[in-house]
This record gives sequence, structure tokens and C-alpha cells, in this order.
Amino acid sequence: KRNEEARKLLMHEVDHRARNVLSIVHSLTRLTRADDLESYKEILVGRINALARAQTSLASRRWEGGRLEDVVKEELEALCPRDSTEFEGPEVALSPQQVQPISMLLHELATNANKYGACSQFGGRVSVSWTIKAHQVMLQWRETGGPQVVAPMREGFGSSLKSSVVAQIKGTITRSWEPTGLVVDIAFPL
Repeated sequence: KRNEEARKLLMHEVDHRARNVLSIVHSLTRLTRADDLESYKEILVGRINALARAQTSLASRRWEGGRLEDVVKEELEALCPRDSTEFEGPEVALSPQQVQPISMLLHELATNANKYGACSQFGGRVSVSWTIKAHQVMLQWRETGGPQVVAPMREGFGSSLKSSVVAQIKGTITRSWEPTGLVVDIAFPL
């Protein structure tokens, strides 16, 4: 009887997670914007792949959460040349509810670095570091050595997505377009 109850609970959880992922994919499909069909496909596939990496990370840890270092590493490796990135910080255990949004956020940052920022040219670097302060994770994304950066004239869906996922993890985000490159500071509670 206990096994049957555990199986029912597990099936309910799998159903819930599948519906959640499909809902996210639906939103990404509807809200992604691009100038042409090929660009749209590329952007959408990248976002869905980030979602898949988050799901794989969660599944590998039995849906009990993830490690911030793993999420950072996976997103950087997916989009930026390995010799142009570095990351460091203390061990941070993410809840299952944090893995997916943080993965999506880092995917958007890495995509922009790859297309327009530090990873778009030789010699550019992306550095991601984090600390823990007063039960908050303080994560900093810093780009250097890339093309000159300028604040965007308009906010696209990527910016909306970043703000949305930061709100999901009850965090804050600030972006600075400094002469040396983009700096993004993200804070979220443990």
C-alpha cells in the first residue's frame, strides 16, 4: 500500500513538472521575437535547450535541486568558448524552484555575450563570481575585452525574460554598461 501511495505521489509530481515545462515552452514560443524565421528558430532552440539542461541537471540530482556552479558551468560551456570564461564561488545548493530560472537567466546573458559581447571576439572574457551575504547569493556577471558596449535603445523579450526569472526567484538584477564591458549583479535569497 505504501509503494502504491509513493507511486501515485511520484506520478502526480511528474505530471506537474511536465505541465510546467510545456507551459514555459508555450510562453517562449509565443513571446520570442526575431527579424526572420531562421533567427526566431535559433533563439527559440537556444532557450529550449537551456530549459532542457536545467531539467537534466534536476533529474540527475533526483529533483532535489542543483548546484549553482553546475548551472553556471553548463550555460557558459553551451555558448561561450571555454578559454574565454571563468567562474568561482562557494558551494551553493539551489532549490528545485531556483535551478530552472537561474539557468534561463544565465542562458540569456551567455547568448548576448556570444552574439554582441565579450565572447563575440577574440580576447573577450566572461567572469561569473558569487558570494553569500546575509542569506543571499550575490552573483556577478562581468564581461571584459569585448566590443564597446552601449545600453540598448529598447528592451526586447530577453530583457523581459531576465526580469521575469529574477522575480521568480525573488531576487534583484542591475545591469551596468561600463566602458570595459557589461556588468550584471543578481541577488537572490537562499
